[in-house]
Amino acid sequence: MAKSSKKYSSSAKPKGALSERSDVDGAVISRTVGVLGILCIVCTVAFDKSKEMGGAVFPIMSLLALAFYTAYLWFSKKLTVQNAVLVLFAAGFILRLNYVLYTPLSETTRIRQHDLWGFGGDKGHSAYIEHFYNNGFSLPDFDPTTKTQFYHPPLHHLLAAMWMRILTTFGMGYSRAIGSMQFLTLFYSSCCMIVCERIFDKLRLQGAYKLTALSVVVFHPTFIIMAGSVNNDILSVLFTLLAVYTALRWYKEPTTKNIMYIALSIGLGMSTKLSVALVAFPIALLFLMKLIADKKRVYENFTQFCLFGLVCIPLGLWYSVRNAVRFKVPFTYVQKLSEDSDQYIGDKTFYERIFDFSYHPFENVFLNREATGADFYEYNPLVAICKTSLFGEYNFADTNEHITPLCRILLVINIVMILISVAALVMFIVKKGKYTDNAERIFPIFYQLLMFGYFIKFCFDFPHNCSMDYRYIVPTCVLGAFFIGAEMEQLYTQLEKKNNTAAKAVKIGTISATALFCLFSAIVFIMLGVSTQ
Repeated sequence: MAKSSKKYSSSAKPKGALSERSDVDGAVISRTVGVLGILCIVCTVAFDKSKEMGGAVFPIMSLLALAFYTAYLWFSKKLTVQNAVLVLFAAGFILRLNYVLYTPLSETTRIRQHDLWGFGGDKGHSAYIEHFYNNGFSLPDFDPTTKTQFYHPPLHHLLAAMWMRILTTFGMGYSRAIGSMQFLTLFYSSCCMIVCERIFDKLRLQGAYKLTALSVVVFHPTFIIMAGSVNNDILSVLFTLLAVYTALRWYKEPTTKNIMYIALSIGLGMSTKLSVALVAFPIALLFLMKLIADKKRVYENFTQFCLFGLVCIPLGLWYSVRNAVRFKVPFTYVQKLSEDSDQYIGDKTFYERIFDFSYHPFENVFLNREATGADFYEYNPLVAICKTSLFGEYNFADTNEHITPLCRILLVINIVMILISVAALVMFIVKKGKYTDNAERIFPIFYQLLMFGYFIKFCFDFPHNCSMDYRYIVPTCVLGAFFIGAEMEQLYTQLEKKNNTAAKAVKIGTISATALFCLFSAIVFIMLGVSTQ
């Protein structure tokens, strides 16, 4: 057996404190998903989410215990990559669970939610979920454009309504069942960590480079906020990431089973949120490159593509086709705010929105709008990305008046991390390194640039302050983390041959910036649970 194919046992002692092997057993991943599911069910029974459960004792004690456990593994030379990955998963789950616990949700309370509105009403994601709960899970029999958010495909709302029905059938109160929907989104967000680890594995990140990239995802504020957001965002992100992973897996193992996984991921994703279709473009490019490169399998590949279309297209477009036929709703319909809205920023020119910084946008660490204490609305999407990727569209100081300085530090670190990821992307484009396979290179590059271009176009097509939220392009965080890990490895490999000190500086510098990002993200979201208002 070739040396590179040997599996590394987590019980064996590596030569150093951390094994450089990146092997993580698939069975371990499956068990981790099962454990997360069981934990979310236990939390559903144990916690009443209609009430706020803030405080810093739980997250601090839990994370300290993890830190001591990690130190034990390190000094006993048992800290393999697999063990380190599991520690990261545990830390990410603790932060997500803690955020969910101090973010109450009930019939009368909704904190840091997007387009949810109030339960018992007739608009928003809440009304959409309650429609299925109250009507035997039947689809709306009216034009979905007449009610806010009903134009979205229904998978997330159906699952949430089914979850509520199961809980209330077994005796849980209605208001508590509403709050317990956050344990569904907690599960989705936690699963995103696992899928990202699989993506990095398929993209051949190893050792410290893989852990650096994964740390960004695990501690990224967007995934923490989405863990408590009861709309269709996080489930659509999960299916998008699954589509990326299954596409990379199919490219290396082009079996019919693997291409069906891609079809299900995209199809179910589009049944959750139609914008998931964006991932189909880089995957189609991957299909084309495989077809051209593997000329001996033209018939087999073409047959697989046909089967893919037979599953993916109807699964992804059935709701859009239904609405187009019954109610003449355009396939690309998105509800748009009026130009009379106070959030309207369409009066700004392209130059002003991209290049104008004269209004000192960073004086307010949170997104500038009346709700966050500003006397104007943010209009630069580049600035908005930096802010909303950390704090959403919210003002954390409304909860904890002492949190702003920490948020400002986190914002500065985030800007540094974004600049590092952009530089890493440029280097990844210019230098091949170990990524000599064109498809392996072009797929992440094309998808990253496509998402950013889509976001800028979206911001101008829908010129309102709320359209600039980072939640529309969350996968850029994952690919950005990959570029950082990949180029850190490439630079270290190149510099090590010439100047070992410089090589270590590159590695340690990037890891330090990532560690600071993770540390201050954890501190901010722990403090957010300690209300001073």
